[in-house]
Amino acid sequence: MVDQKRSALASALLALIALSGPSLSEEQPRTAVEADRPSDFQPTTPADDRPALPLLTPSEPTPPGTDLQGLEPKPAAPAETAPASTPAVTPHPAPRRLGPRSEDKRLSQGLSWDYCGPKPGTTEMTPTAPFGADAQPPTDITADRVSYDQDADLISLLGDVEILQEGRRFESDRSSYRRSNGDIKASGNIYLELPGIRLVGDAASYNLETQKGSITKPGYRMSGNANLRGEAEQAWMLSEQQSRYRDIIYTTCPPGNTDWSIAARELELDQASGIGIARHARIRFADVPLLYTPYLRFPIDGRRRSGMLIPTFGSSEETGTDISLPYYWNIAPNMDATIIPRYMSTRGLMLGGQFRHLSSFQHLEIDGEILPHDQKAENEGVRGAYRIKQGGWLGSRWSSSVDYAAVSDDQYLQDFGNRLDVTSVRNLSQRADVRYRGDGWGLIGRLQQFQTVDASIPPEDRPYGQLPHIEFNVDPKTWNKLAELDFDAQYDYFDHNNAVHGSRVVALPSLRAPLRRSFGYLIPRARLYYTGYDLTGQEEGAPDQLSHLIPSVDVDGKLIFEREVNWLGTHALQTLEPRLYYVLTPYVDQADNPLFDTTALDFSFSSLFRPNRFTGYDRIGDENRLTLGLTSRTIANRSGDQLLRTSIGQVYYFAQPRVQLDGNTDSTESDISSSVAGELSARLHSDWTATASLQWNPNETEQPWEKQVLQLRYAPDANHLINLAYRYNLGNQESEEYEDTDLSFKLPLGSNVKLVGRWLYSMLNDETVEAFAGIEVGRCCWRLRLLGQQIKRSATDPASTSIMLQLELAGLGSFGNQIDKLLERGIYGYQPD
Repeated sequence: MVDQKRSALASALLALIALSGPSLSEEQPRTAVEADRPSDFQPTTPADDRPALPLLTPSEPTPPGTDLQGLEPKPAAPAETAPASTPAVTPHPAPRRLGPRSEDKRLSQGLSWDYCGPKPGTTEMTPTAPFGADAQPPTDITADRVSYDQDADLISLLGDVEILQEGRRFESDRSSYRRSNGDIKASGNIYLELPGIRLVGDAASYNLETQKGSITKPGYRMSGNANLRGEAEQAWMLSEQQSRYRDIIYTTCPPGNTDWSIAARELELDQASGIGIARHARIRFADVPLLYTPYLRFPIDGRRRSGMLIPTFGSSEETGTDISLPYYWNIAPNMDATIIPRYMSTRGLMLGGQFRHLSSFQHLEIDGEILPHDQKAENEGVRGAYRIKQGGWLGSRWSSSVDYAAVSDDQYLQDFGNRLDVTSVRNLSQRADVRYRGDGWGLIGRLQQFQTVDASIPPEDRPYGQLPHIEFNVDPKTWNKLAELDFDAQYDYFDHNNAVHGSRVVALPSLRAPLRRSFGYLIPRARLYYTGYDLTGQEEGAPDQLSHLIPSVDVDGKLIFEREVNWLGTHALQTLEPRLYYVLTPYVDQADNPLFDTTALDFSFSSLFRPNRFTGYDRIGDENRLTLGLTSRTIANRSGDQLLRTSIGQVYYFAQPRVQLDGNTDSTESDISSSVAGELSARLHSDWTATASLQWNPNETEQPWEKQVLQLRYAPDANHLINLAYRYNLGNQESEEYEDTDLSFKLPLGSNVKLVGRWLYSMLNDETVEAFAGIEVGRCCWRLRLLGQQIKRSATDPASTSIMLQLELAGLGSFGNQIDKLLERGIYGYQPD
């Protein structure tokens, strides 16, 4: 019986065939010649809108003590040749396609196919453990007939042979085991089932002593961490970790569907080194050859290796034909680089790259690109851009972060796109932070300046640099469960070449006594603003040194009333929430203060309940006002969903505010009340939602509506999506005024085709700001996107157009432009299938 248990080990090793294809994680789509990365180093995509790397986020550095995830490189084991009985690999007149073996019902019986390729969230495949463990579980063997030849020492099993061992199953019509040399042979309706994998075949043989064997005409199906299936003509086990296959083919498409597949004349897998070698490999899509390579060396595990990544192709008016060929360089387990040559037919050859380093105390990422000669803008000289991101820690209290971006000229981002993932197109941030976290207090030191890339901004209006910014804050302290004491302080030196500059000190202690109950709350608070300046470049007659000490008190109170209602046939809870907010701050002349980091707050319902109507500390607004607000919510009893929310509020002034941004102390307002701010959010139907944000000035007769935002959304399921929006803002000056409409959608045309698009139109300028439209065609295992785009990057430049194409093969990767990222940005609520 022990020998029968060992025969099960031989059968289990046949499962290695399921790892034959270059199946890769969907979170790490890639196809590479000698290239791979682990799960914590995502492949670099040289597309303009590629996502930032999740590991290297300066604002959230890895906590101290985290082990590095790099894997030590291991040398590849020497290749072994197949046994002498292995048939030679012969050429084929035409590429093979999946046949009936991969459609065997036993491979999929009782299994679902709810995703294609690697399971979402899975980053690597874990091979099934072999049977040959020290502590063997019981093995049950049944057959219609059993005989034993003592002279040949041969055990023969005939008719419905079945071997069971803890969820593992091996079936055949006949099987034999020669005890003298360990040979096992089985034939007829071979079926092998292991956790996560199933195989069928015509015949199998294995030697327990040499650990070598073969299976004839295997078909396989993998489930669990991945859904894929395929077949081969022959498979050989050369050792426990080495195997070889002839005429192998696989796909991630479900049974009955072979829209795409990979076929190889010969395949060798070495699990010791984590390398697979395929010869004469073909990728076919819709029976059309997509890619052929006579030699393909690819990874079969999570170890990183140097090699080519998937190229990207595109075309636009700015760059012409645009081709990028990234090469990944695995320098060390905690260090890598990506070199990205980029050819643009109208501009020339650009060289880009990325370097990343991970150590026990920091992670560092450096991105850059350079174009020595721009054929379209020859007067610009050498053009380029770079970005440095760093996050570090020293012990449990000190941390650091750097985010520094720069470009060679103002037009660079418009001409070449935003491969460096810079979020602003007007000012590029150049910032470095050091933080210390004490017991109940914190300290931040910062150096920050900006590169303005919008030439329309005058030099005197460009942002200040903070060289340095030092911030100290104390966690709120509670006294006798009645009062809460808070304290914040800042020191800044604001640097500017074309405006007044100098240092500013801010201190802000505050005391509040919150009283909270289930039916509402009352929170009185007192605070003291201190600001002190030491300035250079002040206007003649204005002081260089000045300070202010400004007290302020406010009271915030709310009551909550509830009642049961019937909302369109749904039992719901309706609330009525009146809110009063009073703030009193005396007037202090601040006309001589510069405007380092201060602007007026955007007027909205939420801004009605803030103590200062300005951001920053260069202006502390004088206040003697009362805000009246009212909110009502309708909440479904059973689900807890908010069916309707309406809010309205207005400010009443007991004295007109005198502090203004321009330094003028004479108020331009004579009204005793502000504009009315309102918000609405409603679920009109299970599939329709509507939101609105309105601002109406009852004291204005010509243009009483100052702001209108109306949005309507239809989203019954993931495949149907329509967004309609109208946005209007009168603004306080001409540059702030806009009026536009926005339409975006994702709609199915049949079961496998979807129409996607967006149209953002400026009614104020009577022109299209951005428009794109295209189709998505595909099923579970593949998706093809074709998109045309027109975008106007600035008011003065003409719109540019481009055509983009992307093909995704589940489990293999993505070819072409990153259209899915563009759709996520442009269509609210869009999620790739």
